[in-house]
Amino acid sequence: MKKVIIIGAGLAGSQAAYYLQQACQVVIYTKRKRENCNSMLAQGGIAAAIDPGDTWQSHYDDTLKAGVQHNDPTATKVLVQDGITDMQALIQNGMQFDRDAAGHFEYGLEGAHARPRILHCHGDQTGKYVTLFMHQQLQQVTWREDCMVTALLKTASGCVGIQYLDPQGHLQTDTADAVVLAAGGLGRIYPLTTNDITVTGDGMALARRAGVALADMEFVQFHPTLLTIKGKCYGLISEAVRGAGGYLIDENRHRLMAAYPQQDLSPRDVVARVLTQAYQAGHQVFLSIEKIPNFETRFPQITANLDAHQVPFRENQLIPVRPGAHFMMGGVKTDTNGATSMPHLYAVGETACTGVHGANRLASNSLLECLVYGKRVAAAILAAPTTPPTPVPTPPETTTFKLPERTQLQEKAWALLGIQRSGAGLTDFLAWLQHYQYWQLPADYTAEAVEQANLCLAAEAIAQAALKRPKSLGAHARKDA
Repeated sequence: MKKVIIIGAGLAGSQAAYYLQQACQVVIYTKRKRENCNSMLAQGGIAAAIDPGDTWQSHYDDTLKAGVQHNDPTATKVLVQDGITDMQALIQNGMQFDRDAAGHFEYGLEGAHARPRILHCHGDQTGKYVTLFMHQQLQQVTWREDCMVTALLKTASGCVGIQYLDPQGHLQTDTADAVVLAAGGLGRIYPLTTNDITVTGDGMALARRAGVALADMEFVQFHPTLLTIKGKCYGLISEAVRGAGGYLIDENRHRLMAAYPQQDLSPRDVVARVLTQAYQAGHQVFLSIEKIPNFETRFPQITANLDAHQVPFRENQLIPVRPGAHFMMGGVKTDTNGATSMPHLYAVGETACTGVHGANRLASNSLLECLVYGKRVAAAILAAPTTPPTPVPTPPETTTFKLPERTQLQEKAWALLGIQRSGAGLTDFLAWLQHYQYWQLPADYTAEAVEQANLCLAAEAIAQAALKRPKSLGAHARKDA
């Protein structure tokens, strides 16, 4: 029986595990608890053309428009075509999405979609309920929580396992026939982000240290509407709020998106830049919810978060927002089966760059990608020949290990790798990073130190890729272009 190690507990890794568990020994490693993942925080739903009046071609066209035609056409067709059957399979397996009184699905509308096609669960809690549902299906999987994976083990034949810190902080190894990187994105590079506290670019850093190819690292999506109070972020305000009738204004009640064809449902990169310009001009930015009936019923999770931070939205119908880091379009380069440049190593979810998101992800395509490509990764592993056992190598170590403070890294990244970039700023960031050592790990490292080193590796990859693209494209905006 093949053994498969999956790094990450979110929807992508869980979907792969679901389709592997009958035929393989599956072990899921997660550095905190299984609930610590971006999938659990996803407020938006899952986009799929399952309504009889919808078509995969329309979904495909919307995805390419949002991605500024930078998408991989083949991978994107796989996403929108397989997404229909994979969503239907999820529903037939018992996953409950929101329906109206007549029992029909309630399709939501979000930015850059030509029509409502987004399924939600419990209003704004889709990611949580879909991920928990998938976790419940994993009856034949071994979970190893509180285990920080620190290195990939590789031989001439490819990836043969992992090195990790166990819950007591001791260094251990584990071998497998295949390893799947499903560790999420890198949002914690930035001080304002929707990402879980554990999302520190681990999958991409593991790949970089092992010499595995990355792609499109310049494309970081900044969500326009994070609940922000006195300069601090307190979670996401879903795009579905704008889909339900919310609109963006400044303190003078001037509508900020009125001049754009899709107005408040323009692609995220467009909205994020407009709001950033408003902030730079000294304005405050709010999301008006005055035209949304039954806001509290439709958005219970957002309502609870607003109440927790004493936002007087019932009195003034306003939510204070600003853009922040949300999703990584780039990542570990894969083919349409999730295979990376290293044999026996796969990547899926936000860690991976399948090419489906192009230069800017279409709203609610990320959970769909987890389902479609999680299943395809499992199929590829099942079809691959079993590898003979090989000696376990030891990853290289170093005695030189110097890291910046996390807040310092985040401030630099926000200023120089953020919503607007310049060649001079990117060069300055890379020059600043050269003062530190973060590529190889010392013998006595801690999980916290590994996270910080991984953030540096991921930030370096963003800066290098952004410097190589002198023109603006999608989420990558060069103010000197």
